[in-house]
Amino acid sequence: MTKRAGLDSFFAPKSVAVVGATPNEEKGGYGIIFNMVDSFDGPVYPVNPGRDEILGLKCYPSLRDLKGKVEMAIVFVPAEKVPGVLEDAVEAGVKAAVIESGGFAEVGEEGKRLSDRCKEISVKSGLRIWGPNCTGLVNTDPFIFTPFVPIRRAQERLKPGCLGIIAQSGMLAAGFLIQYVVSGFFKVSKACAIGNKLDVNEVEVLEYMANDPKTCAVVAYLESIVDGHAFLEVARDMAGNKPLAVIKGGRYEESARAALSHTASLAGSDEIIDGALHQAGVIRLEDFHDLMNLGKAFSLHPQPFNLATPEGNNIAIITITGGAGVVTIDMLRSSGLEMAELKEGTIKNLAKVFPVWMPPRNPVDIWPALEQNGIGIFADVIRDVLADDSVDGVILLPFANRAMEFFPFDKVGKEVQKRGKAMVSWMFGDTRYFDHFEECLREFGVPVYSDIRSCVIAIEAYLQFSRAARSRAGEHPSREIKVASIV
Repeated sequence: MTKRAGLDSFFAPKSVAVVGATPNEEKGGYGIIFNMVDSFDGPVYPVNPGRDEILGLKCYPSLRDLKGKVEMAIVFVPAEKVPGVLEDAVEAGVKAAVIESGGFAEVGEEGKRLSDRCKEISVKSGLRIWGPNCTGLVNTDPFIFTPFVPIRRAQERLKPGCLGIIAQSGMLAAGFLIQYVVSGFFKVSKACAIGNKLDVNEVEVLEYMANDPKTCAVVAYLESIVDGHAFLEVARDMAGNKPLAVIKGGRYEESARAALSHTASLAGSDEIIDGALHQAGVIRLEDFHDLMNLGKAFSLHPQPFNLATPEGNNIAIITITGGAGVVTIDMLRSSGLEMAELKEGTIKNLAKVFPVWMPPRNPVDIWPALEQNGIGIFADVIRDVLADDSVDGVILLPFANRAMEFFPFDKVGKEVQKRGKAMVSWMFGDTRYFDHFEECLREFGVPVYSDIRSCVIAIEAYLQFSRAARSRAGEHPSREIKVASIV
């Protein structure tokens, strides 16, 4: 058995070959070679025995014809041809192969036989394998974009950020990138579709991101965890240092069978998994919308927040409408968060700008004060509430209309940064002003959502991570996790 190399040849290869490259724009092999030619800075070599040239590049019949020239190969050929391609890769001195082809263990016995053969080649030669049955990976610095979905000017559109994404389902990872990253919803450092995990698995990728200075937070969708103890060890070391949010699919028999059918993954006992992830400080979610919303939150502010109370879970609501405050309270309490009891000094300060007929309390219904003093009063109210020693985090519920043009963004942002407390916002009303409001608050690390539920999930995750960071810094709880292995 040859010593296993790390993952640098995947994330930062000096040269790339695309096996199965084609000029046919309807084929995945075209998307891969297009992305490489369009955005990869190093040498790119198309490999296809039936072509002389693709996209202006000389095409080679085999990897063997590129001996010593290729660090990473992206493979997109029928499954039965993949073992032969890997043997060619070993002969050519290739260090890493991303297999984007499907048709392996997820489809039955013949596919499993092919998968076993690929595994054997990897183990004997030391060739690292990513996949199969995946869309590969994205690194924004240095830039590489391997998915078979063509994205024009990918390097210009995917600006470097701090969020890492791991997805066992290849099309999910590609979909996340297209829907969220290209649209500017958040910025990533690395996005990884790990597929069937023949060689490289979620533990190794997570550990790589945990040690990567360009990755500050990670969100992941997993259908199985190959080595439960190793995964928990990495997650536990990340707790309070880098946020980690996970959807673990396949918690019921029917969904576990579905996972088996498309990524050859088996799920373990969900009770054990849930308890283990909780003990390790992982934020567990159930919906992709929530996962991406947390990705947005942590890409804007991956650092822990200042906590004012020992519990670290007391929330103040500043709202333009009493009804929204009532609904938010229900959601907060359902999630285990508490309503902060505002200090007497805070009440007195707020009373200076509130009408006498409506004494302030939490939720802070700002509408009467707004009518009396104008929209600039938002800055004063937010300042006083953030300064309160009973408040760990704030949910802001304003109303979008023309007055948003005069909202005191700079004053609010300075108060948020001064206090270092978590704040999230829901925006409703005139949609024409949504983008302006979100862009302005984004500058100060405040995420804005179109539904209250996402606000609650985000601030709950912010505070959970901040409590873990506080514990890591000084209150060392037992770090032993006594759970069975996760399959």
